Amino acid sequence: MTLVKNLIKKQPITTSPNNTLREAVNLMSINGVGFLVITDSNNKVLGILSERDIINALANNIDIAKARISKIMKTRIIKIRENESAVKASSLMLKHNIRHLVVVNDRDELIGVLSIRDLLTTSNPVLRKVEYVKLEELDEWWFG
Repeated sequence: MTLVKNLIKKQPITTSPNNTLREAVNLMSINGVGFLVITDSNNKVLGILSERDIINALANNIDIAKARISKIMKTRIIKIRENESAVKASSLMLKHNIRHLVVVNDRDELIGVLSIRDLLTTSNPVLRKVEYVKLEELDEWWFG
């Protein structure tokens, strides 16, 4: 069984909810990521921010130079424990129509972020093990 912790390829990129959306965009660009974990000064996970959230903010005429991350960050976080299976991670992503999972340890401390790309580029054919997913559903989820 492939464990989630063995699929994480990068350290999570974190930032404060008090930073501006412009700072978040710059952080995403510099690090080549489309997802940030929002933490407090003790590194406790408070929320998440994705490229999709930024696009929605722009579409709603939110001034990203002034607006704080806390204004649009998601606080309902889909997490997975580091010792869970990659199959469970795939199932969670499909169920919640998300591309990233926050990975935590048994003490609920941030370990990393697992992306759909991490799952798809693994040598283990994880997605084939999710038997109840129809290929058409996966195609619709992936390509919209």
